[in-house]
Formats: sequence, structure tokens, C-alpha cells
Amino acid sequence: MKEEISEGMVFVVFLVTFVLLVQIFCSIRAKRNEAALLARLSVNFGKIPDKKMSPERYSKVPAYYLRHRPEDEIDDITWNDLDMDLIYHRMDSTQSAAGEEYLYALLRSPASGVPGKDRLQIPTETIRYFEEEKNRSVRTGLVASLHRFGHAGKYSLYEYMEMLGDVPEESNLVHAPAFLLPLVSVLILFQSVQAGVLCLICSLVINMITYYRRKGQIDPYLVTLGYLLRMMKCADEVVKSGCPALSEEIDSLKSLKPVFDRFRRGSGVVLSGTSVSTGNPLDILMDYIRILFHLDLIRFNSMLRLVLQHLEEMDTALTQLGRIDTAIALASFERSLPETCLPEFSEEGGLSFCDMYHPLLSKPVANSLNAKRPVLLTGSNASGKSTFLKGTALCAIFAQTIGFCPAASYRGAHYRIRSSMALRDSLSNGESYFMVEIRSLKRIADLSRDSGRKVLCFVDEVLRGTNTIERIAASSEILHALAERGVLCFAATHDMELTQLLSDEYDNYHFEEELQNGDVVFSYQLHRGRAETRNAIRLLDAVGFDSDVTSRAGKRAEEFEKTGVWVK
Repeated sequence: MKEEISEGMVFVVFLVTFVLLVQIFCSIRAKRNEAALLARLSVNFGKIPDKKMSPERYSKVPAYYLRHRPEDEIDDITWNDLDMDLIYHRMDSTQSAAGEEYLYALLRSPASGVPGKDRLQIPTETIRYFEEEKNRSVRTGLVASLHRFGHAGKYSLYEYMEMLGDVPEESNLVHAPAFLLPLVSVLILFQSVQAGVLCLICSLVINMITYYRRKGQIDPYLVTLGYLLRMMKCADEVVKSGCPALSEEIDSLKSLKPVFDRFRRGSGVVLSGTSVSTGNPLDILMDYIRILFHLDLIRFNSMLRLVLQHLEEMDTALTQLGRIDTAIALASFERSLPETCLPEFSEEGGLSFCDMYHPLLSKPVANSLNAKRPVLLTGSNASGKSTFLKGTALCAIFAQTIGFCPAASYRGAHYRIRSSMALRDSLSNGESYFMVEIRSLKRIADLSRDSGRKVLCFVDEVLRGTNTIERIAASSEILHALAERGVLCFAATHDMELTQLLSDEYDNYHFEEELQNGDVVFSYQLHRGRAETRNAIRLLDAVGFDSDVTSRAGKRAEEFEKTGVWVK
């Protein structure tokens, strides 16, 4: 007997020792993983993000923006014209879904300059705080917290929270029998063992059937509750950081603590069984207790009601955490650029910048301009007109969204910004290129008529989809009307006639090229005045067209310039 007890004690000691060793090993591994994460996040700051996002996930990123749309926004045409999807991915080093969605919303919500209306903009001081090397440990700690907050899956959390409204409502009174039957069965055991055991088995079978029926309904929604809990833990860590640059965000998160505490109370009962079983005897025992008494179903119902009652508070938490994540991502983006400046705003109008460059180019050519009235750009094909227009538009958008510009200096008004550049035929609507183009221009004309604020627009190749005579006649009047309404318009054209027709309202600028060893070489530098050269025929020659073709084309062009008549 003593030997059996001794062997039992040895087994117990062995089991306890084994469990302790496993826990120590897991703790050491967790600390190593955490240290590796912090090191990686710290090293990646200020570098071009190598983040991969699936098209399916990116299609859900606008969720926050669609639910917080500003009065004025960067519309779809302008967004596509300026390759803003590429700009977004170049900036996006955020660690959480909330950060991804906030960054997208910010880029589509230019500041109006009206006090109290620009809710999404992040103070420059906050971004600059995270850039400073002395604040690296605070920044890295926050990034690690946001990384653990992470993502809720392929959908936006806003979609998940909307789905919670579709969960069939259920009163906890439904589970009262499930809670009482096992207790009654135990009491019956004291009167009759056989009857008590039979009642216990029956209650277990009934409870299992009703449990799994309801459990199947709520399982898809448990991921939402789990993500909300991670959100609350991240909020706690942000508050604990005491970061001085985030005083407003921390105060906002602190005010949500009472709601968070109510939500978290007993949440382990609901979510501890949602992951793959670890084989822990206590977890297995807890699973049976949950099934027997429906504890997780009862707590789920109360958590669900609490979320639906406090959707505004959940939105506030997502906004503040997304804002912090975006601020750090923007600090990293600014660190990665060769030069930036803080914008200056003057509502008098005009636009001036020094050494502006396109942020997506690896070897950009910087240009400067002081535009007090609309600008007409001319120049040969591939000389840099479109890139200059896009770079200028991006500079204006950056000034009014992220608060810094890819330039040595920038000064302008708080504009409503629109473009009409990279248009395509609309096959789905059955519209030709020309119809798409005139609708695009019409929206700018309407905005200039209705807007109470100044409008900045960018047009590449006005009315390129129609014949020469009508194009020049119509485009000159459209551009004249925009200038007359006070629109600061930057337009690129190959129609040299426009430089004369619009000389009273538009300043002429151009790009040049040189022919070196048979190749056309571009400087991409902006020059005053209109272009005096063309290169389309020379480009045909440079890519290898037959010389007799290019020669005859050149002579025909020269003849037309002299006589104004095309000769057969």
C-alpha cells in the first residue's frame, strides 16, 4: 500500500515538474519572440514598407472612410488619376486594420481650413514626435501593441459589427432550464441514485443538443468579440504608455474604460474555447462545464447586447487607435523621403513650391513654380508634363491631408482638388472615351460654379477624344470659363493654338528635350513660355520605324506649317 502511495507521489511530482518546465519553456520562447518583434519593428521604421495586402482585404479598407465621409473628398476620378492606390501602399506601414482604414480615410479627406471640421487630420507635432530618435522606445512599444491588435480577418471590423446585428436575439431565460436541470439532478441523487443518474444523463443530453444548436449560430461572430477584446487591451497599453504626444487620444480612451470593463467581465468564459484545444485538463473540464451550464452562451448574449448598445464607443476606440497607428506610419513615411516641408496656407489663392518631386519615383527631378494664375503646359511626348501635373496635385493633397509635402517649400490655399487625366472608355456604361472625358470636365465646371471654396484642378490633354478643330474651340472655352470662375487650373496640351488663345488668362510653361546620338533625351525641367519643338516623328525614328516613313511624315508636317493645308 505504501509503495502504491509512493509511486503515486512520484507520478504527481513528475507531472507537476513537467508542467512547470513546459510553462518555463513557453515563457522563455514568448519573451524571445517579443524581443525579435520589437527589433524588427524598430529596424523597419523609416524604410519603404514591404507589406503585402491581398486585393480582397484592400477592397475592405475603405470601410472607415465610407462611414465617416467628409463634406469634401478626393473623388474616385481624382484618386485613380493620381495613382493614389500606389501612394497608399507606399505609405502603409500600419500594423492594424484600424490603422489601414484610418490612413485611407485621411488620404481621401483634405482639410478645409474651417475650424472644427477637419477631424481626421493629425497634428504635425505628433508625427514629428515619433520621428525623433529619442522617442524610439515609446514608438516601438506602441507599434508592438498595435501589431498585437492586428486584424480581424478579411473583413473590416465595421462589417463584423454590422453582422452582430444579424445574430438571432435570444433571452438568457431560455438557458435557465440548462442551468437548473443539472442542479436538480444532483439533488435527486440524494433521494435515489438511479433516478438522479438518469436525470443527470437526460439533462446532459438535452443541454448538449440545445448548446450546439445555439453555438453553431454564434461561432462566426466570436471572432468579432475576440478582436474587440484585443482592441481594448491595445487601448489599455496606449493609456499605460503615457505618451505625451497622444494626450488627447489617451484621454479619449480613458473615458471608455467603464464600458470596456463591463464588456471584458467574464469574457474568458466565452472565448477560451474558441481556439484549438491545447489538451490542458483544466480547459477540457471547463469545456464540459460550459456545455453543461451554457455559461458561454449566457455571457455571449450579454456581451452582444453591450456591443450593440455601445457602437459609438467602439467606433471611438477604433478611431483613436487607427489615428495613432497612422501617425506612426506617416512618421516612417516622412523619414523615408529625401526631403519634406511643412505647408504654408494662404486663402488668397495661387500656388507656389520649391523643389517639388513625385514621391513614387526612385530618381525624381525636382521643379519649382510660383503660380498666381492658371498654368498651361506644353511639351513633347514623354517630356514630363503628366508627371509634373501629378506631382503638383499630390503636393497639394499631402499638404491638406498628411500635413507635409515632398518639396523644399509649399504655399497654397485650402483647395477643393479635382483632376481629369487618366480616363478610359466605360464599357460597363456603354460610354466612349469622349463621353467619359466631357462628364469628367463637367463635374469640375459644376464644382467651380457651386463651391464656396477655391478649386484647384488638373487636366491632361483637354478633350483629346475628338477632332482637332472642335477640340481647340471647345477646350479653349472650357479653360477660359474655369479661369473666369477663379479656378486655379493646371492643364497640359499638345495644341499650341491654346497658348495664344488663352494667353490673357494662363501662364505658359513647357518641357524640353534634346537629340543626342539619335536618341531623344529629356531633362524633365520646367521652363517658362510655350514649347517650340515637337518630337513625335523623331520618336518614331528612335524606336526603329523605316526612315522613308519618318522622312515623309516630317516633310508633310513642315508643309502644313507653311501653308496650313494638308497635301496628299
